Amino acid sequence: MTPSDDGPTVMVALSNPRTEAALVAVAGALAEHGGGRLLAVHVVTVPDQTSLEKAAENRERLDESSEELLAAAVDDAAAFDAPVETKTILSHRGIEEVFDAARTNDADAVVMGYGGARFAGGRVEGSLDELARDLPCDFLVLDGQQLNLSEVLVPSAGGPSSDLSAEVALALRDVSGADVSLLHVVDEADEQSGREFLADWADGHGLGDADLQVEAGDVEETIERVGEGYDLVIVGATERGLLSRVVRGSLASAAIERLDTPVLLAERPASRSLRERLFGGR
Repeated sequence: MTPSDDGPTVMVALSNPRTEAALVAVAGALAEHGGGRLLAVHVVTVPDQTSLEKAAENRERLDESSEELLAAAVDDAAAFDAPVETKTILSHRGIEEVFDAARTNDADAVVMGYGGARFAGGRVEGSLDELARDLPCDFLVLDGQQLNLSEVLVPSAGGPSSDLSAEVALALRDVSGADVSLLHVVDEADEQSGREFLADWADGHGLGDADLQVEAGDVEETIERVGEGYDLVIVGATERGLLSRVVRGSLASAAIERLDTPVLLAERPASRSLRERLFGGR
């Protein structure tokens, strides 16, 4: 995670009680590992025909459901050594509000659920592609409702988002006791160079003790086949615009859609400089 003087702010965007515990399990591990704080945010999407003022008048009912969700998050976050704050936001905009909250609260990472990322009924002002291609910080989108963090698989081909996947895996290993395996997919002729790449990549990311697997074949099909044997697969975005696909209801690939194993999609803004990543500037 991007460290700062006080450690990173990891924002978990909650929308569904069924996914809350799994999202906090990821966000809490990241916050503790980085010596930072956890910010649990519940974005309540208000229909366009209802003014925010009118919605606020009905705040008692909204607050009751929001308080239950955020209280559960605080309870689950107690398992981690990181301070927790909560916030409820009423908005017409859904996913765009999550981006704004990330900027306003200087979040270094956002953890959210796949369903929550789509925020049915929330409108987006302007181009969705432009919004999703200008990420305010690291984004992690979980497709899955429950997590068992015993065995975690991280496919890697290098790049900023694979770096983020490694950081998440490192946090889950050190904080939650997960066993981490790394996967690199190559053409048959490149197996030896693939092993060298993966060993160097693992060492460079503090994962030298991980189980290393080099497989020849189609990347997506191999991730689908190998991933079935794990509790969580962390997939780094191979191109910018992960969030635009997620908001439209599409994961990274058909193969990943078919995986029964929970998938954590990771995207790091490629435009952030090394100095920004090291010192938290945006």
